[in-house]
Amino acid sequence: MGVAVEIRVKEIRLLQGHKSTRAFVDLEIGGITVRDFRVCQTNGKPSVRNPFTSYKDREGILGFKEIISFPVTVQTEINARILNDYFHRVKESRNVKHS
Repeated sequence: MGVAVEIRVKEIRLLQGHKSTRAFVDLEIGGITVRDFRVCQTNGKPSVRNPFTSYKDREGILGFKEIISFPVTVQTEINARILNDYFHRVKESRNVKHS
């Protein structure tokens, strides 16, 4: 049996003109703030990426590593919350532009 964790979107920062990253999102998860989740557009479909850091290996090749990972059930809820709020925010911003 899992423990319910409260997940709340604190802030969504929409990006304009960026290639694949559409927004940065900060969440509060069980009272802890986790910053810089990303909403990315891949093959026409938005997806969520957890916060990550980049590094160069010994050969100078750029790599990426998640800073935090979650159990599948929690990750599924995080993704749903972020995408739901993201779509709502995008719709709001379009309505403001057309007003």
